[in-house]
Amino acid sequence: MDSQEVKILLVEDNPIDADVLREQLSDVESPTYVVSNVQRLSDAVERLAEERFDLILLDLGLPDSQGIDTFLQTQRAAQGVPIVVMSGLDDEVLAVEAVRTGAQDYLVKGFGDTGLLIRSLNYAVQRQQLITELELGKERLSAQYKWIPVPTYTWEHVDDDFLLIDCNNAAEREAGSRLPLGTKAGDVFRAEPEILSDFARCFSEKTTFMREKLLQFSFVTGSRYLEITYVFVPPNLVMIHVEDETDRKLAEQALRESEERFRAIFESAQDAIFIKDQNLKYSHVNPAFGKLYGLEPSAVIGRRAEELFGKQAGKHITDIDLRVLAGETVEEEHAALINGVERTFHHVSVPLLDVSGTIIGMCGVSRDVTERRRVLPIPRVAADKYNSDAMRAAVLEARKAAATDSIVLLLGESGSGKDYLARWIHEHSKRAGGPYFSVNCAAVAKELAESELFGHESGAFTGARGRKRGLLELAEGGTLLLNEIGELPLPLQSKLLTFLDTRSFLRVGGEKNVHVNARLIAATHRDLEQEVAEGRFLSPLFYRLNVFTISVPPLRERVQDIPLLVDEIMSKLAEEMQLTHVPTIDLGSMRSLTQYTWPGNVRELRNVVERALMLSDGEYLTISLPAAGANSSDWSYHLRFQSNRTLHDMTDEVIQWLCVEGLRRTGGSKKKAASLLGISRDSLYRYMKRFGIEREGEDDMDN
Repeated sequence: MDSQEVKILLVEDNPIDADVLREQLSDVESPTYVVSNVQRLSDAVERLAEERFDLILLDLGLPDSQGIDTFLQTQRAAQGVPIVVMSGLDDEVLAVEAVRTGAQDYLVKGFGDTGLLIRSLNYAVQRQQLITELELGKERLSAQYKWIPVPTYTWEHVDDDFLLIDCNNAAEREAGSRLPLGTKAGDVFRAEPEILSDFARCFSEKTTFMREKLLQFSFVTGSRYLEITYVFVPPNLVMIHVEDETDRKLAEQALRESEERFRAIFESAQDAIFIKDQNLKYSHVNPAFGKLYGLEPSAVIGRRAEELFGKQAGKHITDIDLRVLAGETVEEEHAALINGVERTFHHVSVPLLDVSGTIIGMCGVSRDVTERRRVLPIPRVAADKYNSDAMRAAVLEARKAAATDSIVLLLGESGSGKDYLARWIHEHSKRAGGPYFSVNCAAVAKELAESELFGHESGAFTGARGRKRGLLELAEGGTLLLNEIGELPLPLQSKLLTFLDTRSFLRVGGEKNVHVNARLIAATHRDLEQEVAEGRFLSPLFYRLNVFTISVPPLRERVQDIPLLVDEIMSKLAEEMQLTHVPTIDLGSMRSLTQYTWPGNVRELRNVVERALMLSDGEYLTISLPAAGANSSDWSYHLRFQSNRTLHDMTDEVIQWLCVEGLRRTGGSKKKAASLLGISRDSLYRYMKRFGIEREGEDDMDN
């Protein structure tokens, strides 16, 4: 192609569009555009077979072909000639497809800007020239280096030098062309006197040996690692077998550098890093691992988790490792007893794959997060120290639940302490070493509830800029409390049911199932059977949750526990408010607390005590209860029917709380309380003694 002339084949069936293009191109001074016009695809194919063009301007809408197929047929006939596609439609999808399949550019007809057209054509031509030059350069470069890996050459000893007299077919095939016969070894290896010495040694000693050397020859650019074998052939020939080991050497060097980088990271990392084989034996551990677990690395290699951390912790670790060997990536927190001290570790374990993608082991990273976990509140009152029969019965049930790994459903009024009992079950279960999370389903927006529980993938919805692990994943190896589960929307109830059945789920926007080993505890103040009947709760989910049910008593049914609860609440609040002295609560205030009905349960008790602490002078605590609670004429008592209780037991319970309510309403006056209840004062005294009711009032000294 002349540098000042560009031959263009214009494939355009509209004469007006063709004339407009010719006019625009004729105004260009340099280069000169020579345009040949055809109107059909078949005509274009014929012209391309007969004549060489520098560029093709192609309309995709022709009488005998339409759309992207027009371009593909033209491309096959063009044999490397660049093609600029034209269309009357500003179709972004068509433009992307055309460029993706090889078009140099996509132009919309009606070129108002001649400069844009010229730039597109020039770019297409120049790009094709560059591709052609690169291909020619690669061919020249390949020919220059083809002689290096030749296998065998034969040299004849003549006048203290060696002349090349032959090379085998493999040498010719690899080299692409022969070295000139009669070439002197001294000329070829002048820069490598050691090679010439090897020729002389082989000839004089009549021996065979091999040398590996980095060589650079006078007529070749660059150096290569060659493995040369010298063979003496009587009477005066030396045959050399040459193998190019450059790629192997470079690969070995890259491998050494990679190993050095890995070793530097492995040895200096502050987190504990370990590698296990398919038998779950430790094959590599870094110094931080030994420091973290108090073990010498040499004492770890070749051993399994059960041997190092005991049977219980070892079984948990092995269960996780088996999931990793099955292809999962597992992230969890777990506690272990190290040198007699319980420590909490955050683990991430991933499968190790070979080049074929086969799992050959696993790699894990551990970090000590004991201090972070200590910020979680630990109850000060032991659950089995409560005085009330109702709470003792609930704790007995909780103890049974803690001994299993099944689902637990906690029922009780709002604020009665369901979250406390759930935490108690976790702390006394075999999952106590794992994490504990709690979520109030009523407090999470319905639009975000699925993401909070199950997590989401990057781009799953607007604002999802990265992958997020949900609470179920975070609770791996531990417990998740779903408080107020009755507030979950129905679609999410269905997804939760699927998880309970399969122990796996999909993140929002995800395509791969995530397997999680977490225990669920559900809690609600609603009557779920009624919710099912009214269509607000899925009956299959209710039956799945209703495995082990515990009723948490309201505070009005366990007033005997109020002194213990007040002591615990005051201790917590004093710590939170940074008080140097905890005030003393007077007996009158404590009596008022035990006489109140507590519609808000333990939550209301805490608020009352907190308000009293804020108003305290520092020495004594005076309790002020809501007037409506103290003077209300409305009172009710919820009696639970249990198969192990007789009619006499339940009747006694009702009588006990009627006496308590009567004394509360009369300010502790036994005479007025007996009158209010319609019984004699002696009968009231007998009931108080029988049920352990202690009340001080205005007529304590009356006869």
